[in-house]
Amino acid sequence: MANQAPIKVSGETKERIRYLAALTDATQAQVVDRAVEEYAARHADAINQGIERARLVLAGGAAIAAHLLDVPSEDIQRIAGQHPGASAGPA
Repeated sequence: MANQAPIKVSGETKERIRYLAALTDATQAQVVDRAVEEYAARHADAINQGIERARLVLAGGAAIAAHLLDVPSEDIQRIAGQHPGASAGPA
């Protein structure tokens, strides 16, 4: 590992990481790396949904206003006088 940085976890989690490392003959960093890899693999669908939400927000238009206000984009479009389904911004 070329670059390491501290992370903040609860004392209980830190203890579990320490025990797991000792029991599996791995470093604590390796335990955390493997855990993050497994989490990302198991939650790929949720991560992809988050990426899609972020993409829509970054596209601007009604999507960003709806996200920031936590309301449906249709409400923003109605208030702005846009027809639902109309382009919310540049493609």
